[in-house]
Amino acid sequence: MLYICATPIGNLADITHRALEVLAKADIILCEDTRNSQKLLNHHGINNKKLVALHEHNENEISTKVLSWLQEKLTIVQISDAGTPGISDPGARLCNLLYQHGIIPIPLPGACAYTTLLSVAGLIECPSLFYGFLPAKSVQRQKQLSQWQTVNYAVCIYESPHRICDCLENIVTTLGAERHIVMGRELTKQFETIRKLPADELLEFVKSDNNQQKGEFALLILPAATSPEESALSANQIATLELLALELPTKKAVNLAHKLSGGDRDLMYNYLLARKPQ
Repeated sequence: MLYICATPIGNLADITHRALEVLAKADIILCEDTRNSQKLLNHHGINNKKLVALHEHNENEISTKVLSWLQEKLTIVQISDAGTPGISDPGARLCNLLYQHGIIPIPLPGACAYTTLLSVAGLIECPSLFYGFLPAKSVQRQKQLSQWQTVNYAVCIYESPHRICDCLENIVTTLGAERHIVMGRELTKQFETIRKLPADELLEFVKSDNNQQKGEFALLILPAATSPEESALSANQIATLELLALELPTKKAVNLAHKLSGGDRDLMYNYLLARKPQ
């Protein structure tokens, strides 16, 4: 069997009993960086394991070897340096190859920076999108950010310490100084920082303290400020309304959306009128 195993994003105690049990019985442990993984295993008293590096540069090659190891009835566990494999970490190519050969990987759930930050963001009836790392170049970053100017969902991105200030400046320029951001820096680690601020205030907070420019970052870009109509409608009502409006005239879309999800017809009608191109 192949297990896809989440590991702590900071605090080494944030790992499940099940994950430790599977790691202890593994024949081979696939690691993004064997040195980092050895520290985790040593901390939990898991010794004398065969560690094999699997990272973005060799994932295709090692995935082929995994198939032969599985045919030998070996127990294999894949972990990344931190968090859940396949989420901005290696693992997706390996899983896809296994599916092609009729093998279903077994997930061992656990820590993830995205869900960790989302759990303390205070979002109510607000869907969210995980994007991951934005492009490295400023022009491409701003192009991507511009696609989220008027969305009614939150977007989670990851960012590196050497680009965090540039990224926040791009958010201010593209999405506006008042766009609210939830920042998680060094989540679960000793110097964890969590802030929920307008983009310009968050940028000033980070720029004013060099310590806030170090470590790993997760940013949750909250939806743009809503109209009175949008505030009064639920996320489900808005999603239903927008979907129907793609195919039906405004009045028919409103009537059918009201039947399907409830809500005030006048609010729905005004919401669609406000979103029509001028």
